Amino acid sequence: MTRAEEYRHLADRVRARALEEESLAVRAGWENLAESYIKLAEQTEGSDDLDAVNDPILGLLGGSRH
Repeated sequence: MTRAEEYRHLADRVRARALEEESLAVRAGWENLAESYIKLAEQTEGSDDLDAVNDPILGLLGGSRH
């Protein structure tokens, strides 16, 4: 699974969670998060240069793509 596919999968899961939410404010938060995942997917789509992608989680974990 590519990075873009992972982000799209996360967006789908978050949207499903939003549909279950009764609070409009919380639902909007889930939808905003889903849109952020979609933007990340678009940024990484077709990119073979993963170093160009800002991945703060990987940086926090001290990981490397190489």
